[in-house]
Amino acid sequence: MFVPKVLLRPFYFLLPAAFLVAPGGAFAREPVKVCVQVKLVSARQDRQKPLAKKLLKKDKKSIVSQDLPSGLDPVAYLKRLLEYFVTHEKGFSAVQEGCDQHLDVELYPLEKGWTAFARYSGHSREERVDRLYSSELVAFAERAVVALLYDKPISTTIKRDNVLTADSIKSRRTVKGSHHFVFDIGSRPRGGILPTSVFRKDEDKYRIKNSTKLFWPMHMSMGYLAKFEAWGIETLGTISIGTYKLSADKTPQKGGHVDYGGDAGLSLHMLYYFDPRGLTSAFIGAGSTFELIWFSSVKPYTKRDPDPRTTIFAGGLTADLIAGYEFMRANAAQFRLVAGVHLPTYIAQCEDKYGASVNTWFPAVSLGLGVIF
Repeated sequence: MFVPKVLLRPFYFLLPAAFLVAPGGAFAREPVKVCVQVKLVSARQDRQKPLAKKLLKKDKKSIVSQDLPSGLDPVAYLKRLLEYFVTHEKGFSAVQEGCDQHLDVELYPLEKGWTAFARYSGHSREERVDRLYSSELVAFAERAVVALLYDKPISTTIKRDNVLTADSIKSRRTVKGSHHFVFDIGSRPRGGILPTSVFRKDEDKYRIKNSTKLFWPMHMSMGYLAKFEAWGIETLGTISIGTYKLSADKTPQKGGHVDYGGDAGLSLHMLYYFDPRGLTSAFIGAGSTFELIWFSSVKPYTKRDPDPRTTIFAGGLTADLIAGYEFMRANAAQFRLVAGVHLPTYIAQCEDKYGASVNTWFPAVSLGLGVIF
């Protein structure tokens, strides 16, 4: 397409500026001169002793790779690769002297391959590859240059054709901790609103009335406790047995009086120790318990033979908050005091076939003494 010169004249004044900023122009940015150095670090630096000389030869022999041509030095080869990739990055140039910045790589020999540390002075950034094989030198050089020159983690420079073996290797170790059997005994008071037999003097008879009642059952728990430094995990089987039941003779003939019978559950708690290494330590924890509660209701008078009571069940999940104190922690048998608050996340609802029913929130607290083996 023909454009008349008269239309181009307003843009003529831009030509000198374009010339100045073009590559090689007066104001073009000079490339950053980078000196590349690769160093093989041996674990045996004392070359004066005969034994050390033999070990050093063994080190050198171990770095010869079957993936490189015979006689090719992997250190010199890696250095040349790094210089190649530096020069191919816009705004950078690999040089032998007159350096603006330095890119240094250290190789620490392993039984197979090396551990590589790469550092660039421009950003004071350092990257590490735990295991580098000679077949991966090209990929490593490309990724290390991009990561260091542009100040980014080497893990973000991965592409389909430059994956390293180290990208797939994860070194994981777990804290073994200590493992124990724990046994607690104590009491677990709990209460709620239950149908209760009340004697009415004005009527000279018993009536059923919903009343708030508090029970003090015996409580026992046992299970597994694992400690990991300041943290612990316990899973316990629990059981509580109610110790009080009103005589059936003190209830109305139609029955309906309800007492707490007991509960059984399975608990899981996470613990935190304030002094993990101390001979004594306070701890706190939280968790939950899946529990099954049973209540004992009095039957109507005509149905009380042979058993005057029937059992009804309810259950659900409770949220637990616990605190305690361990002592004699250096002994094979350790002791602890533990207290807890157990808040149901459900309403206990149940009814027997004679019409006695329960519909209440039934929280609990606990206090016990335990032994840890």
